[in-house]
Amino acid sequence: MFALNASLATRVAGVAAIVTTGLVVSAGPLTAAGSNRSEPLAAEAAAAPVTQSATRETILLADDHPALFARAAAVRDALGFSRGSTRSGRHVHDALQSSDYDEVAEVDSSGQPLSIAQFDAAGQLLAAVSFERPVNGAVTVSRDRAFEAAQHGLAALGLAPIGQPRTQVDDASGGWEMHWDRTAAGYAVRGDELDVHVAGDGHIHSLARVQHLLASAPMRLIGQTDARNVVAGRCGTWFNGSGSGFSIQAMDLEWVGPNAAFDPAAVGEAAAPYRLAWVANVKPTGAASDVLRLVTLYVDAGDGSIIGGDVVE
Repeated sequence: MFALNASLATRVAGVAAIVTTGLVVSAGPLTAAGSNRSEPLAAEAAAAPVTQSATRETILLADDHPALFARAAAVRDALGFSRGSTRSGRHVHDALQSSDYDEVAEVDSSGQPLSIAQFDAAGQLLAAVSFERPVNGAVTVSRDRAFEAAQHGLAALGLAPIGQPRTQVDDASGGWEMHWDRTAAGYAVRGDELDVHVAGDGHIHSLARVQHLLASAPMRLIGQTDARNVVAGRCGTWFNGSGSGFSIQAMDLEWVGPNAAFDPAAVGEAAAPYRLAWVANVKPTGAASDVLRLVTLYVDAGDGSIIGGDVVE
């Protein structure tokens, strides 16, 4: 599903050592899950150090990629960004983030970028940011006016987030930050979100979006009791003996990304659509709690199989 990075490999090795020393007795391997998030946010992309070995760029020309440049122009106009004298495009492969995205920049007559828009392989907007909006100074626009500006821009893009956003004043840059968590069929989509920053002058300064493909919801859902029994059975094999135990802290239905947390054979497989699952947080007790703080398991809400999770040391 993804290549192990150095920090994740260290975590996996640490948990493997726990199993080997007998603090956690396991009938199967217990490894740490990696993040399913692959989309670059504009701010992160700008701040991240770029090395030749980690990132590969390919120039994209408007004549060869008219649909991409048309999408970027639509984003520019919807968000009220300025039109540049020219536009440039590039395809970026980021090995560190295990991501690929296309980027189009509006460029002024001096060669400086006015704004950028980034898209995933399916053409979905990932991020857009203007470099000419004021980013310092006191807030001069009300929350209601900022919300109206955000709604207007999102509607022009065909985006309709559900519910009211969490809002806060952005003291560092001025304006307002607005954040929506994604839901589908009434359930949270883990990690999916939409963020809009409205500058102090009332114009949208940036937008960042994380949205994964969802599988179809199961025709019938297993109940929490059945899912709890699956979790208890698996954890019973992991924390059985050596003075260790566990308690199940919470269980909720969420859309989650299947991963290789408890299935080493699945490491390196392509990312799969998110599935509806019971998410169980399990707290190790006894000797195991000295080395593991929390284990999260994803139990498929349809067939009851364990499809991933995470480990917190």
